[in-house]
Order: sequence, then C-alpha cells, then structure tokens
Amino acid sequence: MMRQFLAIKAEHPDELLFYRMGDFYELFYRDAEIAAPVLDITLTSRGKSAGEPIPMAGVPFHAAESYLARLVRAGFSVAIAEQIGDPAESKGPVERKVVRIVTPGTLTDESLLDASGDSLIVSVYRQQMDCGVAWMDVSSGRFLVSEMSGEEALAAELQRLSPAEVLVAEDATLPPLGDHVAVRRLAAWQFDEESARRALNQQFQTRDLSGFGCEDLVLAVSAAGALLDYVKDTQRNELPHLVAIRHERQSDAVVLDAATRRNLEIDKNVHGNEDNTLFSVYNSTVTAMGTRHLKRWLHRPVRVRDELEARLEAVEALKTNYNYESTRQHLKPISDMERILARVALRSARPRDLTRLRDSLWALPALVSAVPRTAQKLDNLVADIGDYPALCELLSKALIESPPVVIRDGGVLAAGYDEELDELRGISENAGEYLVDIERREREATGLSTLKVGYNRVHGYYIEISRQQSDQAPDTYQRRQTLKNVERFITPELKQFEDKALSSRSRALAREKHLYDALV
Repeated sequence: MMRQFLAIKAEHPDELLFYRMGDFYELFYRDAEIAAPVLDITLTSRGKSAGEPIPMAGVPFHAAESYLARLVRAGFSVAIAEQIGDPAESKGPVERKVVRIVTPGTLTDESLLDASGDSLIVSVYRQQMDCGVAWMDVSSGRFLVSEMSGEEALAAELQRLSPAEVLVAEDATLPPLGDHVAVRRLAAWQFDEESARRALNQQFQTRDLSGFGCEDLVLAVSAAGALLDYVKDTQRNELPHLVAIRHERQSDAVVLDAATRRNLEIDKNVHGNEDNTLFSVYNSTVTAMGTRHLKRWLHRPVRVRDELEARLEAVEALKTNYNYESTRQHLKPISDMERILARVALRSARPRDLTRLRDSLWALPALVSAVPRTAQKLDNLVADIGDYPALCELLSKALIESPPVVIRDGGVLAAGYDEELDELRGISENAGEYLVDIERREREATGLSTLKVGYNRVHGYYIEISRQQSDQAPDTYQRRQTLKNVERFITPELKQFEDKALSSRSRALAREKHLYDALV
C-alpha cells in the first residue's frame, strides 16, 4: 500500500495528498506533518520506513470539505486520490488515482467559496516590461485576458483582480502580492504561444481567436493557454462551461494604482473589512451574482461613453414608477445560477444545487415580466434570459422538494420518476408487509396452522413448520434447515424475494446514482 501511495505522491510532489482508505482520507510522511497542525488533528504513525515510524494523519471522508477549506485558506493545494478499483476483485491494494486537485484558485464547491466574491486564478506571462495577463473564475466560467506594460501597471491589475492563485513562469518576477495569494511557478515551455492558440481554439471549437478580439494578443494568449492547461489538469475533466474568452482593454476603464485603490476603500477599509466602504454604501443587491458583479464594476470604473449612457438609461428605467421594487422582489428567488451551472457542467452538482436551479428557472418568467422594457441594456438582458419549461418540468418530476445534501445515501429522486427505482425501494421498505402476506397465503394454501415466515442473517428467509406438520409440506418446499422442534423450508417465490430484498437497498442506491448522473 505504501508503495502505491509513494508512486501517486511522486506524481504530485507540490500538493498534499489525500489518500482514500475506507472512510478516511489519510496523509503520510511530510504531508501529515504539515497538515496536522493546520487542521488541528492528531499526528500518529503507521508502520516503519528505514526503521523510523511513518507519520500519519487522517480526516473522515464525509467531512472532508471543511478540512479542505482550511487547507486551501492556508494556501495549500490538495490532490485527492480515490479508490477506483473493486476491493472484492483486487488481489493487492485497491487501485487508486487522483480524481481532482483542489487549489486556492480552482475552487468550485459551494462550501469552499465565498458567495460574495470572485475566486480567481491568474496567469502572468512577461517579456521584459510587457505583460500578458489571463484570469479565470472556474466556479462561473468567466475567462478574460488583457495586456499592459510596466511593473506599476501589472501591480495595479493584480491588486484589482485580487487573485487566490497566480501562475507565472519559473524565471519571471512578480510585484509584491498579499500573504493569501498562492504562487505556482510553471516551466517556461508551458507558456508557448503556438500551443496556447491550439488549446484555446480546441476549447472554443474555433479556427482562430479573432472573434474574441484576442488574435493579436501574443502575451495574453500565451498566459491564457498555460492557465487553461493548468485548470484542466486540476479538474481532471473537460471544461464545457468555458465557451468564450473576452479581451478587457486597459483603455476602456480608469486604471487605479494599488495605493489609490487601497486608499479609496472600495470594498475593504484599512482594517481589512467592508465596514464604511464604497461597496457597503452602494450594495443593496439581493443575489450573490449581483453582489459579485457590483464589486467588479466598482473596481473597474469604465470610461466608454456608450456603456456609461446605457447603464444610466437602465437606472432611469428602473427608477421610473419605482420599477426597481418589483424587479428586486422577483430577483429574490434566484439562486447563484452561474456557479450552480458551472458545477453541473463539471458534473459535480449536488442535489440541492439542482433544486435551487429548478426553483430559479421557475422564477425567471415572473422576473422577465417585472423588468421594464424602456432601456436597451435591460432589453438585451431580458433577451438573454430565455425560457426553460421542459427543464423545469423534468427537475420538478425528478427531485423531491428538499433533498439531502449528497446523493451518497439516496432519497433524492422523487417517487414516480423511475419505475425500477420505485420497485426496488418498495421491496426494501415493504419487506415486512410482503412477508406477512406470504405467510397468510401459504397458511391458507397448505392448511398448516404452525407455518410462519422468518429471517436470520445466516440462512436468510425461510418458511418454518413444526415437526408434527412438516411431513405435510408441499413438494415445492425445499428443506433449508432442520432444528429440534421445527423444519425450515424455502420456496421458489421466497427465494426470488430473498434475492431481491437482500440486494434491493444497494441496487436502489446504485440505480438512483445512475439516474442522478444521467439527470445532471
């Protein structure tokens, strides 16, 4: 087993390795020594290596998210190795492999994210004083690039973006970053422009990047290619929610240097919280998406006249006749759809994500009706919303009203959604009633007053008849066990029920998981 651990760890030397063993994720050697004090867990040992005890620490797999959050906040990345083999068929250690890598800038799980702020990973590629910057919010699918020149301009951009993680070539320099920022140094060849263009065109299914306004951005494209490859590697998955890349021009906004941004107290005051900041004064948003969008607007004040006039026209339309009140009211049922849809695309959505998505989709028509249609910007937003009655019906039929947090223990899909699942659940839930029915029918059919149906873990289900009446058992009864005063039999019907009942729970869970995966 330790040989397997060391082989996986050799492929992920820069990450802490969560190695799945039964109901725990275990850490060994230096990983355990690093994680134990951060997570406030006991450092123990397992076996010996070179005569020395092997340090070990572990966390329960069902509570792993809270421990991951603490490690990520401390700036660590974690590789999660799951059991992918069948223990019953494995002669040696069960096969394991890393299924995802959790890093500070690639978080998608709701429990690891701050709903009110973006979680950005930034890639920087420099050639002398010129810089290409690409950034991505994996949790929402936003992917942008920009170029600038000079150390001060790069420092201002990084201050604005406030990334959780920065990728940079191993021989490049960066302006000073906050203590909370994780820096990953990549080999210079990972910023190759030709490879980057090929990867980006493949991602977006395009021939070139001219449609995104990025064709001439050599440094930014190089940074974006390295970023895309890195994120794909951490997710161990395709990224279907990344459908476009946008060029954010430095000339379209007022550029604030780091000192100015800090002194303006846009969303953080000198004490590091939001009290009495510009954001706290403006913020009356009712959705998490609106909160994050407002912060982006405040941190990047645009100076494009057409855009400013379009925003002012929309504000005026909402102010007229207090239209904003109705709009706000109909926004309240809308959940964090951009992050939910990203998890759906990454196939990591949980049951409550789908119920929140269902409720949000049902709320969209009312929102569309409430938005005033007297401003072009609002018209454009409404046109993009769409209507999804078929999907709403499917989710309403498939899911119970308030499902459990995870699919692991079942109880997520509604009765009536799948006939086979209902049958398996019925066997598991109504076994006692069914056995009483068999006992009644067999007594009536045989006339044996001592006949009864029972169960034990060793022999399973059986029909029990007293010794005095056992000679009268029908020919279809097969003797299963002989005791002092009774004989126990099995019938084809009871055997069929036994096969179904003993496996119905696990089969129901497997069927529900299969249906849930298909739904997602």
